[in-house]
Amino acid sequence: MKRIAIACYFTLLLAPFAQPELTVAGDQPSDFTRPHFQVSRPPINYKIQPDRAMHADLSTFTDEAWILPVSSSRLSPGQITPRALNMPGLRPFFLVGEDPQSLDWLRQRATELKEMGAAGLAIEVADTEALARIRAAAPSITILPVNGNDIAIRLQIEHYPVLITATSLEQ
Repeated sequence: MKRIAIACYFTLLLAPFAQPELTVAGDQPSDFTRPHFQVSRPPINYKIQPDRAMHADLSTFTDEAWILPVSSSRLSPGQITPRALNMPGLRPFFLVGEDPQSLDWLRQRATELKEMGAAGLAIEVADTEALARIRAAAPSITILPVNGNDIAIRLQIEHYPVLITATSLEQ
């Protein structure tokens, strides 16, 4: 009886390692699915230089109405507690909304934000007129409408306006 219990124990212990190899449909070039599911890949461009920074000019979009309204339920206007960050290589960016506090903050800091090369994310925007008001507060800075919930979760923030740099989070 003891031998049977030990044999059962070792069988159960080794069972996961004794599974047969799985076969995936579409794994072989001669498989019947190949003519039906051809994957078209974009051509590889070997002319891109990896050491050169690539920047998209997002200010050329003429119609952003398709993305509006933008609402970030995890963020609201208010005061934040400044704190240090350790995120080497992070380019400065800021979060603003269409509220009066954000517009005043943006007007007061526009020159500083431009000098540091900060990008703007409008995380609370009702329509194109509101986006135009935000952009008018800092006309020389690119500000794009984006949902800020993921940023709020990752950086553990609840309020805006806020400036995020590689070394700090401040208002």
